[in-house]
Amino acid sequence: MRLLGAVSEGSGAVNEDGLGWLGAADNVTAAWIFDGVTGINRANALGDGTDARWLVTRAQARISTLAASDMPLPALLAELVAGLIADFDVATASVELPRDYDPPAACLILVKRYATGWQALRLGDSCLLARDGGGNHRIHAASPNNAFDHWLTREARKRRDAGVLDIKALLAEFAPQLKEGRAKRNRPDGYSILEANRDALAMPEIMDLGTPDQILLCTDGYYRAVDHYGLHDDAGLMRASAKDVGAVLAALRAAEAVDPDCLRFPRFKPADDATAVMLAR
Repeated sequence: MRLLGAVSEGSGAVNEDGLGWLGAADNVTAAWIFDGVTGINRANALGDGTDARWLVTRAQARISTLAASDMPLPALLAELVAGLIADFDVATASVELPRDYDPPAACLILVKRYATGWQALRLGDSCLLARDGGGNHRIHAASPNNAFDHWLTREARKRRDAGVLDIKALLAEFAPQLKEGRAKRNRPDGYSILEANRDALAMPEIMDLGTPDQILLCTDGYYRAVDHYGLHDDAGLMRASAKDVGAVLAALRAAEAVDPDCLRFPRFKPADDATAVMLAR
């Protein structure tokens, strides 16, 4: 497949997203995106600005090599997680972590070409959109964690209506609920996510994509163009991204800018890191 476009932009001082692909721009053999989970610890314990950024950086380095192999996706994920566990052990060997430390985590989507067609690996709530030659679309955007996200958005709206506009204050208030939700990582009653823990192998999504005409990988920050701001539907997002992923990003940033208090478009964070990779035959 050909690379039509790729973009990644942070919403703050540190971009906790990541992306990459293998092969030439006219012959991509694998592509991926990461979305680091916003930390709720009182301080960062690892390097690269935030603990989430550290995890994404390490995962990015490892997947760039692993994705070049022919190993099946479950085996590839197992190798990735084993490497991250080793990296985390080294990084924390001389660090005293607090008892309530929230380990870094990230959403991941990887698509890879095999002899039988394209396959995808998904952990977390990043989005995979694929279109076949007949114009049929496959959308993988839902997550078991969406219900909690919607509750958080509603509660944040109540606080903002009462004059609480600082995102740090909201994070502090909802820290107990966030911790409770994160305790469900990679559990049957929770959701899948990438972390430096073998629990990340428990329930990844593995999908057979066949021979799609187009594939769009995007983080939930980029998908806000659909589910928050209504700039596109799913098919429209693919069409717009095939033309210019940068223009899609600029349009959603403009929507965020005119609603800094999250009142017109209710959401927990006023802006989010946004990343996308667009492929086509």
